Amino acid sequence: MSTSDTPFERIKTELARIQSNCLYTAQGYFEAAKSAEKWGRQMVFIPACVTAICSLLAAVNIGPGVFFSGLGAVSGAVAATAAFLGSPKTAADHLASARAYTALKHRADTEISLITEASDLAVLEVRTRELSSDYVRITSTDTPMANKFYEKAQQRIQRGAAE
Repeated sequence: MSTSDTPFERIKTELARIQSNCLYTAQGYFEAAKSAEKWGRQMVFIPACVTAICSLLAAVNIGPGVFFSGLGAVSGAVAATAAFLGSPKTAADHLASARAYTALKHRADTEISLITEASDLAVLEVRTRELSSDYVRITSTDTPMANKFYEKAQQRIQRGAAE
């Protein structure tokens, strides 16, 4: 039996897989949270400002009132729709997922760093199964993210620029 086939090495390999999955998934969710927050701000704040400006211009009777009234109504509807769809909630959900994966990654880091040949194999197996179960639990409750955020996360990690 080679060294890479030992139970300890198999456990280390599994922990490293969990660790890597958590790193990439957490970074993907951080990217998705940043994007959702930016989108939310743009899709609520900018149309709300346009609505306010159009209402002011229509109220003081500057320019074509019908045009400004119509533009203000459409902008208000866009802002209301974006607020209703909950972009801030989506950003918060993505951020919560990112933090959960980061915490799980740190737990896997700790387990890997504490493994020695003298470690109790049964205890290591239990801890590894717990971490794997926690990973599955987190993934089962996540708000899905677009693949582009995972790809952006991959690029950032490969460049060493992950936050």
